[in-house]
Amino acid sequence: MTSQLFPHLFSPLRIGNVTLANRVVSSGHDTVLVQQGNVTDELVAYHEARAAGGVGMIVVQVAGVHETARYTSHVLMATDDDCIPGYRRIADACHRHDCVVVGQIFHPGREILESQDGSTPVALAPSAVPSERFHVMPRAMTAGEIDAVVQGYGDAARRLQRAGLDGVEIVASHGYLPAQFLNPRTNLRVDRYGGSAENRLRFLRAALASVRAAVGRDFVVGMRISGDEMGSDGLRPDESQAVCASLDADGLFDYVSVCAGSSSSLSGAVHIAAPMTESAAYTAPLAAAVKSVVRVPVIVAGRINQPHEGDAVIAQGQADACAMTRALICDPAMPAKAERNDVDSIRACIGCNQACMGHFQRGCAISCIQHPETGRELRFGTLQITRRPKSVMVIGGGPGGLKAAAVAAERGTG
Repeated sequence: MTSQLFPHLFSPLRIGNVTLANRVVSSGHDTVLVQQGNVTDELVAYHEARAAGGVGMIVVQVAGVHETARYTSHVLMATDDDCIPGYRRIADACHRHDCVVVGQIFHPGREILESQDGSTPVALAPSAVPSERFHVMPRAMTAGEIDAVVQGYGDAARRLQRAGLDGVEIVASHGYLPAQFLNPRTNLRVDRYGGSAENRLRFLRAALASVRAAVGRDFVVGMRISGDEMGSDGLRPDESQAVCASLDADGLFDYVSVCAGSSSSLSGAVHIAAPMTESAAYTAPLAAAVKSVVRVPVIVAGRINQPHEGDAVIAQGQADACAMTRALICDPAMPAKAERNDVDSIRACIGCNQACMGHFQRGCAISCIQHPETGRELRFGTLQITRRPKSVMVIGGGPGGLKAAAVAAERGTG
């Protein structure tokens, strides 16, 4: 069924060797639903809820490709075969609902939030340029360390392929390690990985080539990049576009996912999950600029919280698909509701960032102030319509009372 209200958003999209049922994407985002680097029951249930809600593609949160990629204590790791069973469970759960599943593979470089033992973290980067936001002074990588990390990308991708995922996405966005190599303000090297734009591109090109060699042509390979890192020392739009154009010419990826911002600066970090002060779909022009220089499909993320916003972005040719991640945190069934034109029942994300980003900052599992079931799918389950409806009186109109009334109504009480 194609939505009468949103025909562009609910049309299929071919990416590499797979076809998305629609163009709504859940982009990679930290959930704090990971234990000791591995997938948990809670993470499987979290993603299956969104797959059951009708999303076209899910991108699972970042997984480290090297031991030095542990940027938090709750990061997924894809450095050994122990990760395969957990990823297979996510793939199987989401494939039951005709949802494409891609896994992010990742190295943060200097963007280390915490060490594993509370000591000052040791971070690797192209050069010893400190991070403004986390006050980390990294150590410049040796040639051997660069080779090991590049190999790690390929090894991680092969493991996710063995787990049954449909693809992988290399994270070159938000000022993480590949972006640090690309950026002349953070890459001060004088060897073959620094200096000219071609040299600065060498690391990312090698990582993509490592992945492609490991998984072959039939496995989807994507890349995420900030169209603008929104900081004085961040990647600029012309630099990001040049990177995309060059790598697309090499045929190294099947799609590009465009976002904004950077982890490294206070001004850039705001755009990782932009607050309600930013206008809807404000990053669409960045995606359109990338789309003008590549041949592969382009996904865009950035305050696209309503189906009409996503449909308009695609209709205007600014992108081919829309990452509507916080909208799906707020209402996992948003795609199914929009496709059947039941827009009045969609619970709309307001960009408050209180229980999605706010919980992450406190090391708590992801949730939503409007939908506290998010991240707690196993605890709360799916509401069932009662077979014995009763009249219920709710006394008090505060948050608890309103939620009690809403749940009672969903259960079919009067």
